[in-house]
Amino acid sequence: MSQCSFSSLPAETVFSILKAVLEDIVKDDMMITPEVEHQMLAGGLPFTHTMALVCRRWRDIVYSAPELWTRIFWIINVPEMEGHHHINSQLEKSGSYPVHLTIFNSWSHKRGIRVILHCIAPHLQRLKSLRMANFYEAHNQPHLDTLKGYAPQLQSLQLTDGKHIHHCTNLKSRLKLDCPALRIFHVDKIVAYNLNHQWVKNNLTHIESMTISCGSGSDGRTCSVQAVGLCRTLEAVPRRIPCLTLDNLQLSDSGMAIINQAGVKIGADQVILRESIDALAAIEDVCQTIVIEQCDSIHDLQTISLPSSLRSLELVGCGSTEPLRVPDTRTWDGDTVTITNSHSSSIEIILHLLGAPFNDHSCSLWRHVTTLKLVANGDFVLNLPMTLLKAMISSRQGAAGQDNSSGKNEEDNVGLESVRPLMVFHVHGGQPLSLEERTWFEKRVKDFVWDYKRK
Repeated sequence: MSQCSFSSLPAETVFSILKAVLEDIVKDDMMITPEVEHQMLAGGLPFTHTMALVCRRWRDIVYSAPELWTRIFWIINVPEMEGHHHINSQLEKSGSYPVHLTIFNSWSHKRGIRVILHCIAPHLQRLKSLRMANFYEAHNQPHLDTLKGYAPQLQSLQLTDGKHIHHCTNLKSRLKLDCPALRIFHVDKIVAYNLNHQWVKNNLTHIESMTISCGSGSDGRTCSVQAVGLCRTLEAVPRRIPCLTLDNLQLSDSGMAIINQAGVKIGADQVILRESIDALAAIEDVCQTIVIEQCDSIHDLQTISLPSSLRSLELVGCGSTEPLRVPDTRTWDGDTVTITNSHSSSIEIILHLLGAPFNDHSCSLWRHVTTLKLVANGDFVLNLPMTLLKAMISSRQGAAGQDNSSGKNEEDNVGLESVRPLMVFHVHGGQPLSLEERTWFEKRVKDFVWDYKRK
């Protein structure tokens, strides 16, 4: 079999490879916080500059392809004129292609962002994505007014600070971009609270993903007035939001009471609650999927009512910092629970809500759940409580009027209002099962899968 070195590849092939990598990085930029390797590469240079340093041939390929210069990533930590020159140079190299711009503003360079915004203002019509982090200075001062005009290709707009946004004294909305093609919108809670509702109606017609960040730790505490304002901003969106992420939105009991009194709700097809589940009770009843991520207070699910029409609940990277207590009578009629990379403490709480006896008492508060999936991704290994798992399955069978020796479950035998037995139980990444244990589960669950990680 003949071998081919990378240096012998045709220029068109090298270009295609580099373009594919760049597209992957841009996709990462638009959807989530960029991976470390995607932020800055060797020598502190962006991707394209780094690739041009590999060899003379690659440099010629890179400098002859304007498509490879369309991702502009800049950290404002240099003198103003140097930043001005860098941005203008890369805008020129990108030709007339749509550009993706990321700006990380330094706390000590307050005027740098003004220069950058003036550089990109003439190029609004080819701006496809714009991310600005630590941008509080642009919000507090009239710098964002520079970005005013028609941006027909802009699909992703992310304006986040996370650390200094609470220092803003001028809370007037400064978003004046006309961007009707916007699909991804990520802002801090203060920006979201102060958004002009007419701007929301004009520009979020095609929104697919919206994220509201509330800061880290105690910064996530949101007063009742702001919470009601956030709900009203969401109500102004002219379409039902397919995916809404609330990052560390913390609400007090009094805040929830005022939200209820105001008659407002949080609406979306899928709601992702990150770190805090305080907003769970404010989600409207027609929500279809709720995802809870990186939350250590899963024990609160025992006292919070889930939306009545919710079909699927997902837990990702969750745990519980409080001991088990007797669940109250909050029921849920959804059918699917998926738990990924979560601590056994959160899994135990879910199993009790599904019917595993607690203090010799079985409640089956989530009576219609028929699908349970436990997943370990990456290096994570599930540590599953086998006794509790078996007790939950047996308890649901008993409540559904089925004897354990009857073999496979038949869903047709389950009444609409009765507890339903578990029909689908998938484990990916659990501990190894003995033949006896596998036989026990296969006998009682119609669709049973258990994959374990081999060391």
